[in-house]
Amino acid sequence: MKLRVAWWGNQQRTDDTIAVFDQFGAENNVTFSYEYNSYDSYWETLATQSVGNNMPDIIQQVTDQFAGYINNGLLVDLTPYVENGSLDLSDCDEAYISGGRYNGGLYGVSLGTNVMTIIYNPALFEAAGVETPSPDWTWSDFVATAREIYEKTGVQTENVALGMPRYLLEPMIRSKGQSLYSADGLGFGFDDETKAEIVSVIQDCYDLVQEGVFVDPEEQLLWQDNSERALCKGEAAMGMNWSSVFSNFCSYYDLDLEMANQPLFDDATTQGMYLRPAQFFSVTKDCENPETAAKAISYFVNDSSANQILGGERGIPAVTSIRNELRESASETDKKVYDFLDSVLEYCRDADPAEPSTSRQSVEVLNNNVTEVMYGQMTAQECIDSWMDQSLEILAE
Repeated sequence: MKLRVAWWGNQQRTDDTIAVFDQFGAENNVTFSYEYNSYDSYWETLATQSVGNNMPDIIQQVTDQFAGYINNGLLVDLTPYVENGSLDLSDCDEAYISGGRYNGGLYGVSLGTNVMTIIYNPALFEAAGVETPSPDWTWSDFVATAREIYEKTGVQTENVALGMPRYLLEPMIRSKGQSLYSADGLGFGFDDETKAEIVSVIQDCYDLVQEGVFVDPEEQLLWQDNSERALCKGEAAMGMNWSSVFSNFCSYYDLDLEMANQPLFDDATTQGMYLRPAQFFSVTKDCENPETAAKAISYFVNDSSANQILGGERGIPAVTSIRNELRESASETDKKVYDFLDSVLEYCRDADPAEPSTSRQSVEVLNNNVTEVMYGQMTAQECIDSWMDQSLEILAE
């Protein structure tokens, strides 16, 4: 039996992925062929293959492409293979696999999980005599903390709205029991009251820039890579980023950083955070042996020796026993990531359905608008109004 597998990534990912599938193939009399590429070329090739009904059997997927492939009938619902035991997800917490569910089906298996966090420098908190963040802190707490540290020490905080504002705002929206996008993917899933609170958050960020509490946007936008970030150089008290980059952030200047939950609206009514799959493996409609493909994915996520090879490169694994094994051999810094992912589950609820396939364009509008606000070229209200107006046209396409 032959199966084709496709993914994007660096040479280390490629070598490790091939080693794992070859190992499964040798044990199960399956021959694999491999197709790997850069991110942009990967999607261009896949689009061409989908038109010609010639997609690989197993493909790597990402959240902002996921819904489009499902809605176009290009992916197989894996639920029957979970039910018959070919795909074993019995040792996965639902929060780790919910991102692969869509319209009642399971179309992707998480290959690694991230969570957006506030990364902070406890030594700078101590120098300022300011308490470190509590797990249930609010946006008002975050703003007050940044101001107090700056007033006492002159140490700034990175502008958490610049670069990834969607991930600042989305947990807050979810904390009101609402969602960033509507269920049909054609609009937004939050009400006018929440919109007003979003505007207030963006206004707060602008105010903090004006007060000098946040790093100057002109400086922050010039950072070429993470090693130039103020947080990574020990020059900022807090910043926002994915848990997957935490170890690198600590390593550049040998800093002892920590992670905190994202702050939510003051009037939050439920959990807002969620675990975000870094990537999925999905089975395509062109696969002639979907059960064998499901077994191969199951091996990839469940087998101990396979995951020793993979080393969590795609993110924290969904399988509890595998996470525990990898944690045992991890560095002290990496152990913080494993421990944080375990502790944060209490503050997470299932991920919302996959975002619309045009969401990337919507997010880009938000990114650009927020940058305009920080330079004083647009008000916070104009920023959100313009983003929503343009996005409704984008999402309708």
